[in-house]
Amino acid sequence: MLETLSKALGVSGFEEEVRRKVIELAGGGGVDQFGNVTIDGKSRVAFVAHMDEVGLLVTSIEEDGRLKFRKVGGVDDKILPGLAVVLYGDGFRAEGVIGVPPPHFQQQTAATWQDLYIDVGASSRQEVEALGVGPMTPAAFAKRYVDMGRYVSATSLDDRAGCWALLEAYKRGVEATYVWTVQEELGLLGARSLARRLEGKLVVVVDTMACCHPNYTGSIKPGQGPVLRLFDNYGAYTNKLAKRVLEVAKRAGIPIQLGSGGGGTDAAAFLAAGVPAVAIGILTKYSHSPVEMVHKDDLRHTAELLSALGGELA
Repeated sequence: MLETLSKALGVSGFEEEVRRKVIELAGGGGVDQFGNVTIDGKSRVAFVAHMDEVGLLVTSIEEDGRLKFRKVGGVDDKILPGLAVVLYGDGFRAEGVIGVPPPHFQQQTAATWQDLYIDVGASSRQEVEALGVGPMTPAAFAKRYVDMGRYVSATSLDDRAGCWALLEAYKRGVEATYVWTVQEELGLLGARSLARRLEGKLVVVVDTMACCHPNYTGSIKPGQGPVLRLFDNYGAYTNKLAKRVLEVAKRAGIPIQLGSGGGGTDAAAFLAAGVPAVAIGILTKYSHSPVEMVHKDDLRHTAELLSALGGELA
């Protein structure tokens, strides 16, 4: 299920394929006008994960067939040269690469994204357009999924790992409201659009969490359980709810870590709307790159934690 989710194409604002996979795997779900997927439950608990991923967006086509682009979400310029991408839209999919001059010809240091192009093997604007590609076509990192023993390495584990955890809990019959949001990477936009609909709920957001930086994340380590994320660039989350999550995990014997992170999660959107929310982080190495890695034990314990929370917070 995680491989299916991680291989779906879902650059922020263009999550249609991921949405179809979530609904298919869940056996249903309602879609609002912004594209969020919701399965309503009777309990006070709501579990939330975002469907979108960072990527690129075509802005123009040169006469020689090269594609200019802009970044969508937090993408480091250093990973772009040599990157393989997939451009997609209604009824089409095209492979592309971001080429880089070989070392034989290089006379300067690393280029910025404004200096780069996507190459789809075309020699004219007309050839590109014949593929279905045009301005505002999204380009996702080319998909990969590798079992590395204790770890899984894949594209867009941020936040398909969270999407998987919600689906796993749902399939186990855990009573809760389940929400898969859009456009988290662009400023928590999907969560903001529906935050007030979850008034009266206790919201638990499941997202990946970049690992590991001593000044941001402290001593937390992969394989030692999900992280109760108490603070990030958006501020602190609901301490009362966080304490309850910690108590439930300890009673259930589920390993859990305490930490802070950079960036933010959908939990901030709910908190700003007055809805109690807390974030559970699945530690991820090499976040926002094509080779993200998560520890299998952290995935398993996150699903177990949601199962416990669904029963005890209801």
